Amino acid sequence: MSLPAEHTKLKTVGLVSGQQNPETREFAELLIAKLREAEVKVLLDPSTAQNCAGQYEQLPRKELVARADMIMVMGGDGLLLRVARLAGPAQVPLLGVDLGSFGFLAAVQPAVVLDRIDQLLAGEYHIQQRLMLTVEVQRDAEVSRRWFALNDVVICRVYPEPMVRLDTHVNSERVAAYPADGLIVATPTGSTAYSLSAGGPLVDPHLDCFIINPICPHTLYLRPLIVDDDSVVTVKVQRRYDKPVAARLSVDGQEDVEITSEDLIVIQKAPCRAQLVCLDRGSFFERLRTKLRWGLER
Repeated sequence: MSLPAEHTKLKTVGLVSGQQNPETREFAELLIAKLREAEVKVLLDPSTAQNCAGQYEQLPRKELVARADMIMVMGGDGLLLRVARLAGPAQVPLLGVDLGSFGFLAAVQPAVVLDRIDQLLAGEYHIQQRLMLTVEVQRDAEVSRRWFALNDVVICRVYPEPMVRLDTHVNSERVAAYPADGLIVATPTGSTAYSLSAGGPLVDPHLDCFIINPICPHTLYLRPLIVDDDSVVTVKVQRRYDKPVAARLSVDGQEDVEITSEDLIVIQKAPCRAQLVCLDRGSFFERLRTKLRWGLER
């Protein structure tokens, strides 16, 4: 879903980077100069401030998100995912600047941002709203942990232990007890990430659905499943020989905790969506062609 261009002047912009290198520093300092020239207040996270010469107001990312009208994420997709889990609940727009190694989500080139800074500050941009997930770890009906996710939630075996059986329900109806290395529950945004590597489908990010994708299932008939985004997906690791089995729970490939057969994992649509800023009308299919070389002659 894309919202019409906004026309509200940006008063405060937050800058977040994950790399301390000359390229990022040069771009950040040029961007800061342009923003200050336009009388826009600039806030930096500590990593960005450490990489730049001069004195700047710096805040932890959580506080920065609370105060900024927009966050410019200078790095790759991993950094954008990390910031999105903070910015999504606050409904703060994110502009991903491609200073990483791949840039499927953080796809805007630095030169484009500098060339179009006046357009951006004038509110002449579009926002893509991306579905997010909430994941809870429950034990004895009590929630012990909760996160947001933009890409995916992964439950997998602890190596070198054998495969796990993941008892999976959708809206309280049993789907399967997946005998597998693990299970991925992905958003359409996450369909181009780990789920794709595990044989899952590519899904247009404008669609509202979840992908339930087993990792190396020990059977031929279990395949990825797409369900409505109003679904509630629950997963529990089956006991082995009546003993609890340990597994790992990963959120966007970044938050990682151990779970056991005593825990119930509850995954559903988040009450918020990530707000990704677009400076042009580039489509999902164009991104597939340019980044994944989809359908191009080899």
